[in-house]
Amino acid sequence: MHIILTGKTGIGKTTVCEKVIAMAEHHGHSCGGFLTAKCERGIIITDIRTGEKKPLAGLTDIYGGPRTWRYFFNPEGIEFGNRALSGGVTSEILFVDEIGHLELRGEGFAGAIEMVGTESVRNSIVVIRKKLLPEFLPRLCRGITVIETTRSNRDTLPQKIYNLLRLSNAAIHPNYDRTSAGVIADPAHI
Repeated sequence: MHIILTGKTGIGKTTVCEKVIAMAEHHGHSCGGFLTAKCERGIIITDIRTGEKKPLAGLTDIYGGPRTWRYFFNPEGIEFGNRALSGGVTSEILFVDEIGHLELRGEGFAGAIEMVGTESVRNSIVVIRKKLLPEFLPRLCRGITVIETTRSNRDTLPQKIYNLLRLSNAAIHPNYDRTSAGVIADPAHI
């Protein structure tokens, strides 16, 4: 199952991912990919499998890498994240937190867009800010489930997402249709 986790900036998308990872690992499932977190001076990226962290972006141009209107990206942090993605492909759940303006330009973690939906990635959760979602949807594979994080569902969402991932496993739920067109999941009904 491939899930796009969306929502406004600062709504708790990364926290939802962290809780899904904790549940999955507690039940013996492997997780890979990366998480990002804002810090005082920019963004830190964490490899989920190893726990290793690197600076991904800063508010000032100290890295000499690509930039967006707000952040200056560290080429070493991008390379680190891409290695985390490559290493996480064989995990039961691949997390990509998050893709944004750089990836729309074909930079950063743009390769994650092609990875999701391939046979080598069984399950994935890709974080995309709500305002960027319309630009990414045409680039993503069919069969994507889009779930919006809101203030009213962010505390219960991790368990619901974990349950969806478990149910999507064909051995557990043989009638699941992996070829369905993209489904927009209404947060009130998840």
